[in-house]
Amino acid sequence: MNEFVAQKNYIRTRIKHDRQNLTSPFMQRSAIALMGHVSKAELIENHDNIAFYLPIAGEISCLPIIEYALSLGKKCYVPKIRSGRKRSMWFLPYTGRDSVEKGKYGILEPVASSSKAIAPSELSLVFMPLVAFDGTGNRLGMGGGYYDTVFSDMPTDKRPLLIGLAYNLQKISKVPTEQWDLKMDGVITPNHYHRFFDQ
Repeated sequence: MNEFVAQKNYIRTRIKHDRQNLTSPFMQRSAIALMGHVSKAELIENHDNIAFYLPIAGEISCLPIIEYALSLGKKCYVPKIRSGRKRSMWFLPYTGRDSVEKGKYGILEPVASSSKAIAPSELSLVFMPLVAFDGTGNRLGMGGGYYDTVFSDMPTDKRPLLIGLAYNLQKISKVPTEQWDLKMDGVITPNHYHRFFDQ
């Protein structure tokens, strides 16, 4: 294992450990606190096709934001890994808790068929999970490379707005990056909306 990979793995291990030590009440308050920044920036109001994620392994929940988007009649989507295709995923409709079920790894995933998938280029806003981020928009994910694969090849002017969601503790001084790593347009934490580029 080279030093670069070892550094990424160390950051992942440390932050995932810190995140898993958070209490349920704190996690719930933090998820609700995200809504204040989302609402103030009118992110939901200004977009129609919006992708979210279903939180796992201590990730901050975006479920309050999804419920708000659904209440405004927005079209909401969540990812599902495409079996047989490396680092690829569909974005399938999310209409409420009955539109997802536990998959083979015990992770919630949408029940809609792949024929209902939206093309990533048709999304206008994507809320992304992450393990760590820095002050210039670099993102460290779980290591699967799914979001990088889906969005990195898109021309910048065709790409949806990419917003990470995280706890405050997930900000670090510098994320180790490679040339194919995807930069985010912003990250929302319970305390702040970090904007990295003009939006």
